[in-house]
Amino acid sequence: MDSSVEQLLNRLGLGSLNASELYSYPGRNENWSGITDTGDSVFVKRLKGNPRESLKRYRRILLFERLARDGERPFPRPEFLGGDEEQRLLVFRMLDGIRSGSELAADEEFTEAMSAEAGRTLAALHGLPYTAGDFPEADPHPYPPVEDLRSLPLESYVNATGAFVEAWGLLQRDAPLVEELERLRATEAGAARVPIHGDLRLDQFLITDTAFYVNDWEEFRLGDPARDVGSYVGEWLHRAVLRIPAQETDDAFSAVLTHEEVVARGSEELTRVLPLISAFHRGYREGGGPDDDGFVVRATSYAGWHLIDRLIASTRESGRLSAIVRAAAGIGRTALLDPRSFVSTVGLGEAA
Repeated sequence: MDSSVEQLLNRLGLGSLNASELYSYPGRNENWSGITDTGDSVFVKRLKGNPRESLKRYRRILLFERLARDGERPFPRPEFLGGDEEQRLLVFRMLDGIRSGSELAADEEFTEAMSAEAGRTLAALHGLPYTAGDFPEADPHPYPPVEDLRSLPLESYVNATGAFVEAWGLLQRDAPLVEELERLRATEAGAARVPIHGDLRLDQFLITDTAFYVNDWEEFRLGDPARDVGSYVGEWLHRAVLRIPAQETDDAFSAVLTHEEVVARGSEELTRVLPLISAFHRGYREGGGPDDDGFVVRATSYAGWHLIDRLIASTRESGRLSAIVRAAAGIGRTALLDPRSFVSTVGLGEAA
């Protein structure tokens, strides 16, 4: 932690972290948390990466904070205390007694009531009031990256792991998949745009005994609300597939299962998560979220993309592709190629 963090904390009247026991969490950004000498519990994050891109991410966060603050009802998120644009630093009030949605899911403690609340919260986000001037520049979501699927930039190739190159090659050679992703991007361009999270995962939900928060707004922008819904659905489908090698001797790399075992375990895991997805969808509708035929079909497509995106993400952390992660991506491909047939399968009900 360098002096710029201390300078910002002092400027905000929050004291110093120098004497505090500091904690950090893994992720693409630097972060520190602790209790300052004024007794304030804080979480500090520095956005890393390309300066131009990190500036966009910083400004998206501040835009979200302004819209969330000025809405009819405060949106449930960790309290923003201040920032430093030049240093890409942001300070938030550290929540006590929190558990992330991914932690609760791993412990099988993420309930249907929590999932319904996630749906209502997401609907509130998609209904957040804004004016055209709030989003002065076009800021399309970068994923799915259909241009890269035609030709991967040299910089990406040079810095890639072997697993990434292998995965990208599989995607680039899959002409029907690339065509469907291009169709999805074209359909997205014609959808009504609303404020979206843009990077929704279970670990973005922070839950205490009394409150439900949403975190990490670096990809906040105007977009298709079906993207966020599909990401949530895709999170549960991805987890269901990864749990197929569930016995103590299994893991995602070495599991060797018969076809019958894969089908049986897959069916069991899907049955386990579908009530959570259905509860989420019900909460989303109750909160005023759209539920028309085109919407749920697009959400199913985005759920399929999410499974493929998780395959790509896994290659940044591993030197080889696992059979189970590839299987999850295969399910995502199937949903993308025929989303209408999979609306009910993924828990979004019958398309009208």
